[in-house]
Amino acid sequence: MAGIFIGVGCAGADRARVDILAASSYTDVAEPLEALLEKELGLDVEFSFGSSGSFLEQIRQGAPASVVITADSSTMQRISDEGLVDSVVSIATNELVIVAADTAVGRGIESVADLGSSGVIVVLCASSAPCGAATDAMLGGIGSDVDPASREPNVRATLTKVRLGEADAGIVYLTDALASPELRPVAIAQDDNVEVTSRAAAVVGRSDAMRVLEALTEPAAMSVLAQAGFGSP
Repeated sequence: MAGIFIGVGCAGADRARVDILAASSYTDVAEPLEALLEKELGLDVEFSFGSSGSFLEQIRQGAPASVVITADSSTMQRISDEGLVDSVVSIATNELVIVAADTAVGRGIESVADLGSSGVIVVLCASSAPCGAATDAMLGGIGSDVDPASREPNVRATLTKVRLGEADAGIVYLTDALASPELRPVAIAQDDNVEVTSRAAAVVGRSDAMRVLEALTEPAAMSVLAQAGFGSP
């Protein structure tokens, strides 16, 4: 499925456009990243967002992306194995956290164990999405039995369900929780949590891709990501 392109730059018509296909967990950091990349590279940078699990098929079908950013390593590996990208680099890490809504049930959630209690409406990411795969690994590792009301296509859709009050809680990335102060974050014990590593790569044959990729690994971009709550790779 095609991504929805959201441009925030004010680049002039003479600037070359570079599209970045990024995991939905990058939605809230896209604006400062675009501004930084446009200033440093003189390009018109545009992000589109979605579940990393859909990126392989999008690139196969000719999505106009020069750079792709996945939320985890295994998804990027599948894209790389098909020879669609090169120069793969790690750019950030993320971890899981519970977000609880301001509902009678949500206010009582204090741990992963509470998500399995009767009457708790929980939403999780689909297993095909990196956040869902990480959640499944985390829950399986601690033997927790959580029966979600729904499995959403990506982390932003999962977050939105909780923000709208359609669920008492969900499991999302730390960066998404930090960008949603109206929800209460509930930490997952470090020994139980699962860290995921975002990876970026240049799509084969696309101009300016390497310039963008190199800029994403430089200190200025790393600082922008850190301010949004991402960890160092």
